[in-house]
Amino acid sequence: MVSNNKQAKNILVIGGGAAGMMAAIAAASAGGKVTLFEKNEKLGKKLYITGKGRCNVTNACDPEDFFANIVRNPRFMYSSFKLCSNDMLMALLESYGVPLKTERGNRVFPVSDHSSDIIRALADELKRQNVRVCLNYEVKGLLLEDNSAEASAARRCVGVIGRDGKKHYFDHVIVATGGLSYPSTGSTGDGLRFAEKAGLKVNACLPSLVPFEVAEPVCRTLSGLSLKNVAVRLMADAKEIYSGFGEMLFTHFGVSGPLILSASAAATEYLAKGQKLTLHIDLKPALSEKQLNDKLIRMLTEGASKSLKNALGSVLPVRLLLAVLDAAGLDPEKKCSLVSKQERLDFIQKLKDFTLTVTSTRGFAEAVITRGGVDVKNISPTTMMVKGVEGLSFAGEVLDVDALTGGFNLQIAWSTGFAAGTYAASEENASSERKPKEKGKKQKERVKMNIQIAIDGPAGAGKSTIAKQLAKKLDILYVDTGAMYRAVALYLLENEVDIDDEASVTRICRNAKLDLSQEKDGQHVFLNGRDVNPFIRTPRVSDATSRSSAYAGVREYVVASQREIAKNISLIMDGRDIGTVVLPDATLKIYLTADPKVRAKRRYDEMIARGDEADLETILQEIKERDHRDMTREVTPLRQAEDAVCVDTSYMSIEEVVDTIYGLCMERVDKGK
Repeated sequence: MVSNNKQAKNILVIGGGAAGMMAAIAAASAGGKVTLFEKNEKLGKKLYITGKGRCNVTNACDPEDFFANIVRNPRFMYSSFKLCSNDMLMALLESYGVPLKTERGNRVFPVSDHSSDIIRALADELKRQNVRVCLNYEVKGLLLEDNSAEASAARRCVGVIGRDGKKHYFDHVIVATGGLSYPSTGSTGDGLRFAEKAGLKVNACLPSLVPFEVAEPVCRTLSGLSLKNVAVRLMADAKEIYSGFGEMLFTHFGVSGPLILSASAAATEYLAKGQKLTLHIDLKPALSEKQLNDKLIRMLTEGASKSLKNALGSVLPVRLLLAVLDAAGLDPEKKCSLVSKQERLDFIQKLKDFTLTVTSTRGFAEAVITRGGVDVKNISPTTMMVKGVEGLSFAGEVLDVDALTGGFNLQIAWSTGFAAGTYAASEENASSERKPKEKGKKQKERVKMNIQIAIDGPAGAGKSTIAKQLAKKLDILYVDTGAMYRAVALYLLENEVDIDDEASVTRICRNAKLDLSQEKDGQHVFLNGRDVNPFIRTPRVSDATSRSSAYAGVREYVVASQREIAKNISLIMDGRDIGTVVLPDATLKIYLTADPKVRAKRRYDEMIARGDEADLETILQEIKERDHRDMTREVTPLRQAEDAVCVDTSYMSIEEVVDTIYGLCMERVDKGK
């Protein structure tokens, strides 16, 4: 995105980590004049140690899996990930001269296995983009001023003050100072303090992706032992808070490794409250207890004259075997022929559930990331700009967004940094983020006079939710088309019409005069001048609605009523044939869609939140079948109108979808359509 401004914006990025360097590069690429302040003696100090020095730059999974691995606030990432996805990031790094490779679990590394190659490439790009980099320079605070009464935000950031007391003025400041993890790399919470001084909410910060300390001394004996292909469950009393499969490592203080780091993301809040957790390790997850029992019977029989530690040497590494035998109460020198059935079962039980007591984490000093940070409700998910403070953005770990291990957290840094830099330098900074409120009011008045919006799309795309919020934002009528069919059904019931008699239903329904009114509590339906909202949601009316609305005569009458209502007022309707049948001449037609898997997950989450039983695969199959029925039905099949704008909501927040359609609406109004 290239700025069309005659004079480039003067932009400061605070922090020379992953998010900061990406923000600076993006801002410079978009036409900004960029300065980067880094308090360390070199760039990318924390980036240098990530992935054990190899730098797991991202994860090459599909978007659905990416968002599934974000622990907190995944929806916040939809827009910035769309702007700078993992695929784009990989292409960008390779264009900078860093060849990449993808390993197990879709983890992406430089071919060289050296994080220094990533840092060097970014530093070279900063130089090529003429970014002014100032090392060993620490920022003490932000310079904030009250805005004019006409501005949309109460305050504005005009620059920063350095540790030396010197003031530096900029058009826009991007804070990318990291969180609290690995403070030795410079992540000491500077940005969190800046946010609080700016009046932003900062959520409690805890160490995450961090090793566990355990109570049992056996870990010291096992220190340095690495295990692959084990399964773990983390329990808080009787509640399972995490389960996973992968690699782990015993240390002198407890346990670590990728599997344990991921488990810690679920454990930090419990441990912060002083609650002890239990870690249950299945050392043989590929074998059932019966399979293990059969295998042990054979091994004990074949090695009858041997000691347990010698006969079972192939089951586990020696140190771990001795630990499990001890946990099962078995003497490793005991002859196999003397082992009882119960002792054998006790050993199997420990193989399947080797239990450790987690007492704490290793804290921020060894945490990969920080959980918590600047509340994302303060931040625009599209631009990373602060709501209510002009000229200020936040990006990277300083935000309250975190993920599991595997390159996901670095991708969060890249995506948010790229969005922050791009929009800070672009003209949208002035045109959309700083628009005076009065203009918005005038636009609303214009919308009231001359616009009808038709929203169509498949089930689960978010039509009703979006339509209602957009109607509220525009202050126009939202038409619940289903309520009108319900009012007709109520009229038929009240007049004792046989619902199964299509001819009578079609003839008599035309006496049901329909009208709508927008009240404080939403839309009200009027039937022959009477408000029938309280009476149209009963099971009897629902059944009659389902049956009567199938008749072509009823649909024709209700559609004609909807068109008549639309002649007089501005409104929004949503359904499956609004733009193609009901309002073919609508001012703006939107076709909302989303990936079937995303729609199924939304429905699943809604059902779980209500306490209903739900199966994701079943819901997905039902959605696919419904899509097929809607698109192939003989009468008014679901299809996108030729002049409709298609909006894919798969990886957009509700706010982003509403803002997108609102912008399209304003364009149509400005064109005088």
